[in-house]
Amino acid sequence: MVKKLTKNYHIFSKHNVTQAELLLEKFVSFLISLSFLFLSSFSYSATLADVYELALTNDPQLKIDEATFNADKEIKNKAMSGLLPKLSLRAGTTWNENKNTESNESLFTNTQGSNSNFYSANLIQPIFRVDTWFQFSQGKALGEAAEAKFALSQQETIIRISNVYFSLLKAKKNLEVARLEEQSIKKQRDRTKRLFEEGVSSKSEFQEAQAFYDLAKVSKIVSEGELEFAREAMISIIGDAPEIKDLNEDFPISKPDPVEQDQWAQLALTNSYTLKASRFNSTAAKKNSQAKLASHFPDIDLVASITQNNSRGIVGFNPAADPAVIYGPNGIEQTRYSLEFNWPIVTGGLLHAERREAKALAEQANQQERLTERYVIRDVKTKFTSVLTNLANVNARKASLKSSNFALKATMVGYEENTRNIVDLLNAEKNFFSAQRDLIAAKYDYIISTLELKLASGILSPVDIYEISGYLDS
Repeated sequence: MVKKLTKNYHIFSKHNVTQAELLLEKFVSFLISLSFLFLSSFSYSATLADVYELALTNDPQLKIDEATFNADKEIKNKAMSGLLPKLSLRAGTTWNENKNTESNESLFTNTQGSNSNFYSANLIQPIFRVDTWFQFSQGKALGEAAEAKFALSQQETIIRISNVYFSLLKAKKNLEVARLEEQSIKKQRDRTKRLFEEGVSSKSEFQEAQAFYDLAKVSKIVSEGELEFAREAMISIIGDAPEIKDLNEDFPISKPDPVEQDQWAQLALTNSYTLKASRFNSTAAKKNSQAKLASHFPDIDLVASITQNNSRGIVGFNPAADPAVIYGPNGIEQTRYSLEFNWPIVTGGLLHAERREAKALAEQANQQERLTERYVIRDVKTKFTSVLTNLANVNARKASLKSSNFALKATMVGYEENTRNIVDLLNAEKNFFSAQRDLIAAKYDYIISTLELKLASGILSPVDIYEISGYLDS
């Protein structure tokens, strides 16, 4: 991989250098610009594993999911805080001043002032709070649900990267096939044109060949656009679109392991992070309902506090008559320990409403868990069928490519022997190139469906990425 140059080059002021130095500076700048142009046009090749590793540090969606997880996992710590002691400190200082002045003679001025300082410390330790214990259990379940959701998002990143990689690879291969198709049909068009000009073939044959050639050009243009779209999709994830490597012929196309659909369904019930998150959310809703029910119970807290007050005052008279009188400082320290009992008897129906609301939400979460379980089973069975379908499709496309190749060769022989016309030959070529595109798509669809089956069953991991990359051409 070519790294971008980040060195800052010093720019000399023109009035401080000679003409020769200015020319040398311009020449060096030209070389630097040329080197940047060369490096920007140089592309590097990457495997699926390389792209995945780039996505781990550059994919904004994964970063969003990670930040969401880091925020959601603090729910457990927030809930735990209700069970732990709370310590608070307060401090302050106050100055008060009063003046009495008889304004005519200004012989008597009385000033009274005082300054007080205080500090206090309060400690509260919950002793009996049933609702807080259930809230802690709720926060713990929500934290585990957040962890399951983030694990699912990591698996979805593997699918997203694989989809983008093989979509780009398919677009690249389709463009290669489209170019070969255009070149092949162009040869037939040029040959038919020459024969028409020589009077050997008819004008209609030339027009047919021209029509096929025009369609081949359109197909190539469409393939170029699809390749550009696929490149942009990869850039949106990793910030770049490197040259990617294709699968070699050793890549295994086989039935999924295990081979039974019910076994995959059992794997999903055990490992699916979608189902795990739903189960934890259901547990959290139940704990919340229990916490709201327990809010009718009394609370008992241990409270300890210490307070210190210090004060001093001053009484001042006219300086010409009497000196000031200062009294203090005086200090009072108070220490208090208590057990505080609080029992909400009547709250205007608030607690009852919250209890009924929490019970309904718990039932909603329970039904959502059941629905998610059924969805997961259906999804994994659907993905299993999709893998088998794509497997059969790959084998059928291989046979179709082989048959279309034989048909093309036979049509070429018939055309040379004047038993087949130009339309038959062009159709045979078109079918041959279409068979190539269909086989390419079938192989990549099989790979994606295999990964999606593992995602649905909850066993997808980066190991699958590295195993696929082992079959990429070096």
